[in-house]
Amino acid sequence: MTEVNADITNVQLIADAMARGPVVLPTETLYALSVPINSKSGYDMVYALKKIKMQSASPIGFYGLRDMEKYCIMDEGAKNIVRNLMPGPLTLILKSKMEAHWVVNERIAARISSSLLVREIVRKVGPITLVGANIRGFRSSADLKEIMGQFGDKVRLYVNGGEISGIPTTIYDYTTKKMLREGMITLKSIKEAEHGIR
Repeated sequence: MTEVNADITNVQLIADAMARGPVVLPTETLYALSVPINSKSGYDMVYALKKIKMQSASPIGFYGLRDMEKYCIMDEGAKNIVRNLMPGPLTLILKSKMEAHWVVNERIAARISSSLLVREIVRKVGPITLVGANIRGFRSSADLKEIMGQFGDKVRLYVNGGEISGIPTTIYDYTTKKMLREGMITLKSIKEAEHGIR
């Protein structure tokens, strides 16, 4: 296994590694297992590493609103939330425009990370998985050494982002208008953004 720094000069190296399997990547919140979403074998490897089945909307990192609109059904309220609160620590569950191996129950968990490195990788390879880098039964972690202890050489490349927040993203299900997990972004701020108050 190899460890590299979360430096913008390593984008091509990370993209090349993702073509062969999952990479552990730092976001602004926690570390994620990442592969391009168009890689079915990569997707299968992500969930095999986590030792779980994909049963809920899969977290996917997009570059921006235009990117999300290609994959997700979005009305003006959803677009307002993205315009006002993304990039940032928010996961927005939206209906998918298509059937694919990355879609569960017609839904996608959409993210636009505020990490410049993550967004540059997405710019290069297209949307990527941002699935929590932990095995079932272990907590999600902001400590790369802890994650390396879980996966070892089953992951070929670990990207060291140093100290990150460790606070999981807020998860808001736009399809049901329900808060599933509150992080740094509150329900109040989501509702204000949706209605253009911000």
